[in-house]
Amino acid sequence: MRRVIAIAGGSGSGKSTLAAALVASMGDDNAALLPIDAYYHDLAHLAPEEREVVNFDHPDALDLDLFAEHLGALRSGRAIECPTYDFTTHCRQADTISIAPRETILVEGILVASRADLRAAFDIEIFVSTDAALRWRRRLQRDQQERGRDLVSIERFWARAEATFTQWGALAAETADLVVDGSQDVAVMTRLVTDYLSHMSGK
Repeated sequence: MRRVIAIAGGSGSGKSTLAAALVASMGDDNAALLPIDAYYHDLAHLAPEEREVVNFDHPDALDLDLFAEHLGALRSGRAIECPTYDFTTHCRQADTISIAPRETILVEGILVASRADLRAAFDIEIFVSTDAALRWRRRLQRDQQERGRDLVSIERFWARAEATFTQWGALAAETADLVVDGSQDVAVMTRLVTDYLSHMSGK
């Protein structure tokens, strides 16, 4: 029977790093990763300056219906075509990524627990709790190096991300089965999670 594990946390908490480490630990034949950030709405119809004022950290910025549909398909044993998204232009790309169903389906993102139907679809919910100062440093480095943004732009996105996380993303902390400290080395976090999963499965 397939299981869905959700990994939530604030921006820069380390949830994406943990999710990737868990897939590597379990093996590609046993685990698949479905990142919610791939499901942002395509903003190609908007002018570049209009795209910049969109609140990308609000649930409405994401196609959560398609995300839920794809998650259900993977759980039921059907492969999906995951969209790809360009965070520099805020547009979906033409290419998709084929994701095959696996025994474990990992989902991760700030807003994975923002809707009740999504929370109901998770077998296990993990929350990565990380100090805001550390998360800010990580976000600053990522947005400068990977997304080519300037400091003013990053600060604007960060302020919106934090406000929205308080309203929507923090719901995951209240319902989480396991909370891990995101300031730890990823190997330590991975071991904590795998030990927990082994305990839950009775192994």
